[in-house]
Parts: sequence; structure tokens; C-alpha cells
Amino acid sequence: MSWSLSRKVSFALIAILASTMLLTALFGFYKFEDEVSSLVRSRYSFVAFTIKKRVEDSLNLGFALRQLRQVQDSIELEKTRDDQIVGIEIYDYRGEILFNSDRGRIGASVPDEWLLPLAEPTGQPFALKDEDALAVGLPLVNSLGKVEGAVVLVYPAGYVERELGGQLWRLAAQMGGLVVVFAILTFVVAGIALGPVRRRLAAMEVSLGSIAKTDGEPEKQAENVAAEFDGHFGEFVAKAREALEHIRVSTDEVERLDRLA
Repeated sequence: MSWSLSRKVSFALIAILASTMLLTALFGFYKFEDEVSSLVRSRYSFVAFTIKKRVEDSLNLGFALRQLRQVQDSIELEKTRDDQIVGIEIYDYRGEILFNSDRGRIGASVPDEWLLPLAEPTGQPFALKDEDALAVGLPLVNSLGKVEGAVVLVYPAGYVERELGGQLWRLAAQMGGLVVVFAILTFVVAGIALGPVRRRLAAMEVSLGSIAKTDGEPEKQAENVAAEFDGHFGEFVAKAREALEHIRVSTDEVERLDRLA
């Protein structure tokens, strides 16, 4: 199948558009994913911060961390409010779990990596990873500035991917629709804009074909062109020699007149 000029131009423009849209969409999607992940962490950090304030208010009244029995009801209530929360737990500075939304884990020990943020004097929020789950945590600090433990909220690692999966398919469908619309417009505009050029090229092709049929074989055409060129070149050489002879005679005459003067 032979491709016309307008078809070639159309496919080139469509390929450029599709490549540009794909790269833009990929960069935009990854940026959007980072923003959503950050918002999810902020959301769960706020829940953990709410629990942290309740616990620290009790600590500032002089209660020990393990004595705050009402905290167990508080974290269980927070978990029931959001089915995406895997668990909420509070452990002391030695790593012993004192309160957990899953009461079966009370008394167990957290991984050693979970104790590392408690050694930092800043008391800033920290992020953790537990197998197929993610976690955000906040240290629990009493009124004297001593770190008593931490509260940690665990949520599924695939939560963001599930939320963005539908967005990705919708984005792909919108991109496909735009490419189809652009392709149709490109074929129409290219056909109209390049129509005169296509007709002129076709006329030139017909003219060349008729010339080839009239003059005979390509070898004969080449011989005719060569003979015509040789004839014109001979005439040019003769004219050039004649002009040079006139110039020489004129120069001699000028020199003779100069000597007489």
C-alpha cells in the first residue's frame, strides 16, 4: 500500500502528539501519586496526633504510661471509624506494646527499628514499614521532655495504589479519546492543506511519464542530452575564443596609441 504525502504527514504528527502526551501523563501521574501518598500520610498522622495529645495530657497529670487504661478504648474507637486502618498501638521506650487495637498483641515487643525514632531528641513524626503495611508514628513526651514511648498507626501499603488504579484507567481513556479526535482532524486538515501539492506532484509525474514515452528508452534520453550539451559547449568555446581575440587586438591597439602619444 503506497502512502500519500498527507497520510505520511498525518501519521508523523499523530506519533509526535501521542509520545508527548504519554510522557506528560507519566510525569504528571507519578507527581500526583507522590502528592496523594503525602496526603494519606498527613491524614493518618493527624489521627495519631489526636491520640498523642490525649495521652500526653494524662502524662502531664503525673500518670504513668501503662496506667492509662482509657487509652485502649480510645484507639479501638479510632480504628472503627476508618476501615482502612490496620491497627493502632502504643508502646513504651523499651519497645513493649502497652495498648493495641488488636488486644492479642498487648505485651509483645515491637521491631528494633521502631525504637530508633525514640532516640531522636526532635520528637518529630516518623514513618515505618511493616511487611505489607505502612505506618506513621509520633513519640510520646511528658512535661519534663522525656520520651515515654510512641503511638503508631498502621495502614495498608497498597491503599494508594488501589485509589490511583481507577484514576490511571480514566486518564488512559481520556488520552486515547484525545488522540483519536486529533487523528481525525489531522487527516482532514492535511488532506485539505496538502491537496494542491499532491495534485502538482501528480501532474509532474504524468508529465515525466509522457516525456519518457516520447523520447524512448532512458539510454536514448541520456544520449540526446549528452549530444545537446556537447553542441552547446562547442559553441560556447568558439565564442569565448573569439572574444579573447578581440580583447587581444584591442589591447595591442591601445598600447600602440599610447606609444604614439
